[in-house]
Parts: sequence; structure tokens; C-alpha cells
Amino acid sequence: MIFTEFRFVFFFLVVFCVYWALQKHNHRKWWLLVCSYIFYSAWDWRFLFLLLLSTVIDYFVGLMLSRSQIEVTKTEVLQKAENSSFLDWNALLNKPQTPQQRKAWLILSLVANLGILGFFKYYNFFTDSAANLLAFLGLPISFNTLNIILPAGISFYTFQTLSYSLDIYLGKLKPVRNFWDFSLFVTFFPQLVAGPIVRASTFLPQLLTPKNLSDVDFRGAFMLFLVGYFKKACISDNLSPLVEQYFSNPENYTFVSCWIAVISFVIQVYCDFSGYSDMAIASAGLLGYKLPLNFNFPFFASNMTDFWQRWHITLYSWLRDYVYVPLMRRRPKAERTELFKYRNLLILMLLSGFWHGAAWHFVFWGGLHGIILVLQKQWSSWVARYKALLPLRNLLGIPLTFYCFSALAPFFGSRDLITALKIEKSFLFFTSLGSQNLNLQIAWIFVPLTILHWAAYKGWFTQWWRKIPSWSFAIVFGVLVSGLFRLAAINPQPFVYFQF
Repeated sequence: MIFTEFRFVFFFLVVFCVYWALQKHNHRKWWLLVCSYIFYSAWDWRFLFLLLLSTVIDYFVGLMLSRSQIEVTKTEVLQKAENSSFLDWNALLNKPQTPQQRKAWLILSLVANLGILGFFKYYNFFTDSAANLLAFLGLPISFNTLNIILPAGISFYTFQTLSYSLDIYLGKLKPVRNFWDFSLFVTFFPQLVAGPIVRASTFLPQLLTPKNLSDVDFRGAFMLFLVGYFKKACISDNLSPLVEQYFSNPENYTFVSCWIAVISFVIQVYCDFSGYSDMAIASAGLLGYKLPLNFNFPFFASNMTDFWQRWHITLYSWLRDYVYVPLMRRRPKAERTELFKYRNLLILMLLSGFWHGAAWHFVFWGGLHGIILVLQKQWSSWVARYKALLPLRNLLGIPLTFYCFSALAPFFGSRDLITALKIEKSFLFFTSLGSQNLNLQIAWIFVPLTILHWAAYKGWFTQWWRKIPSWSFAIVFGVLVSGLFRLAAINPQPFVYFQF
């Protein structure tokens, strides 16, 4: 079930009507939890058990990590249990932990969650890579390849539950005692399968406050969902066949077709994922919940550092807080050399690439972005010494950043590393690998899309629809919906990030 399908509209209409018809806040949460499980089971009900396993592990680990460090003997805990007619679970769960025990609980969460993710997403990658390496060394050994189906959204909800355990361990968060509230945090259907990656500190407090229908920004949510639908169904899905045509056989096409296909792919991925995020945020908003911003006009970034602060914001803030910052804190500030910082930055981007896919071309994609970030930081520090160059940097910043991201896009969009290198050769060196051309007229669509994107960046579309009367808004909205249906692709495509 994807957001651009009619069955999702029907599903959400039922969820919305029943949700707001219920009077008690707890009943509404129960309803959302049940609907979230139904939504996830639409892909494959068997993977519900993985979702439940991850939920149970991190809920229990969170309780263990939160224990006080005050010394209490085992005898005292048992006496409390014996004085109760039933086993006093509260007494047992409040038994204090030593620092070593708390670390062991955290390791349990890391091993369990990353172990599940590693098996389903990376098992075949590691076994194939090991077999190829051994064969290269003259030790041909074959491993059994498993026909593993990647559970939808596993990369997203794994990071989500891990952040909960890590925040409790670091003392940034107190655990939730209500198991069903924690379950809803993990399974909340608008963001379950493709983000944004929501942290417990953002979502769990919202579960404590009853929602009022009068507080819902209906106009904002409707328009945001419509924008997301336009990005996904009208732009991304229509560009998908052209991108697939080129990336399947790049050796048949000219370098002009290569440029058109690569730029089309960049637009497709952006519209696909940011469109999903828009629709997820809008759906949650109609239910009274706020999800974090995931994209902030990344194509107007002035450098690559700025770009990664605008693209897939929730993933890169997660990696920054739970990978980069801990790596930096391994040394005192006085000992953090530039080389040390750049090493950690490369690790961060390599992990980002590896998160996106179990293939070497994703690893290359992340590593090359790490190298570009290092070079950009060196360049920025050098330019800062010569103020006369600042206007040139500001003038070239946006187009150069877009070029750098586009130049590495083949490593993201190709099926393997060899194909990516072929496309890179054609894109970077204007080399025609073949004589065929794609539909070159498609390039004209880049002009109106650029104008629309710039107008949205300037905020031209954010206020006028708020100022008109309700009846006018209803008419305008209806006309826009009708128009978008005509522009939507005939064959809806699955979201690109569902495979991650």
C-alpha cells in the first residue's frame, strides 16, 4: 500500500473518521496502533513478527537502562516479591544496575537490532564479497546464497528503536512505561516504511496530550499532501521509465542522453522521497501529530555540507548524533586534528552509503561524498583567507553543488559498480558510449520544474490559499486534484526508498 494508491485514500479515510469519532485519547491510540499493524501487514504479514520483536527488545532494554544506581541487595528485591500475592514485577524491574550491566543491556539492543538488519539486508552481500575475495586469493569457496526478502522499512524502524535505547543510556531520555505507547511510536503508519526517522524524544511526548480536531491545520495538511502527490505521481513516476531505459543499457546511448537521464534521476529521487515525506507529514498532521522536516530545498544548498543538512535530514542528524559525535568525543578537543575530523567524516558518509544499500556502488557513493565534503571544507577554509574570492564562491556554490551531487548519482542509481562506472565516464568526460538518443524533448521539462522549485523556495505558494474563504479553497483544491490526476503517471511506481 503506497500513498498514491486509491486504496490508501480509502484506508486513511476510515482511519481518520473512526479516530476523530472516538472520544477517549487512549482509545484513539489503540485504534492507530491496530491500523498501523494493518498498514504494515499489507506488504507481508509475516514481517509483523520482526517488528514486534524489535519493539519488545527495545522496550525491555529501555526499562533496564533506566534503573537507579542506588545499591539494593538481591534479598530486598526478593522480599518485596514475596510480600505480594503475585510476583512484584515493579520491584524486579527497578533493581539497580551497575555501569557494566547497563552497557551489557545496550549491547543487547545493538546486537539484536543490527543483527536482524544485517541478516535481512546484508547477509548475501557479505557472503558474496567474501567468496569473491577468497577466489581472488586463489581459495575458491562458495557460500549458500539465501533468497531473502527485505522487510519494508526495516532500516527506518531499526534506527528509530536504536535511538530510543541510546538516548536512555546517555541520560537524554526517560523510558516510557506504557508498552502500547512505545509500540505506537515504533509502528506509527505515516512514517513506518520510509521515514522520516522519528526520535522518541519528539514523538512520545505527543502521545501524552489528547488531540483536538479544532487544532488540526486542515488547509496546510491538504496542500502539503497534494504537493507530495504532485512530486511523486506526476514528476517522479513519469520520469521513472526514461531513467530505467537509460540505466538498464547506458552503453547504447550518447553523452547527451546520459546527462538527461542522470539529471532526470536526481529529480526523480528527490521528488520521490521528499514527496513521500510530505505526504507522511501531512497524514500525521491530520491525526494531530507532528513529524520532523526531512527535506529543506537541498538543490539551493551553497555547498555539500549545506546540502547534507537539507537532504534526508532525519537520517544525517541520526548519524551525526550517534556516530560522528561519539567518534569525535573519543579525543579531547585539543587533540582533534583536521585529519581526525576528516577520518570521522569519511566514516560517517561510508555508513550512509552502506545504509542505503547492500552493494559496493552504494559504498562508493557514500565514500566519494565523504571525499567531496573533505575537499569542500579545505576549499572553504582556503577561500576564507581571500575575501576577494567570496563573491565567486557564492555565485558558483549552488550550481557546483548540484553538479557534484548529480555527478555521483550514477553510483546511487545503477544496479552494479561496473554500470555506474560506465555512466560516470559518459557524464564526466562527455563520451558517447553508443549512438542512440533518448527522447531529448524531455529536457524541456527541466525549465518549468526549476521555476516551480524556485517559486516554492521563495515561498510564493505558502500563503495565498490560507487567505481565501473556505468555499473558494474547496473549489481550488478540487480543481488542483482533478488536474493532478490528469498529470499522474498511468503506471504508479513503488517508492525508491522502500528498498532501503
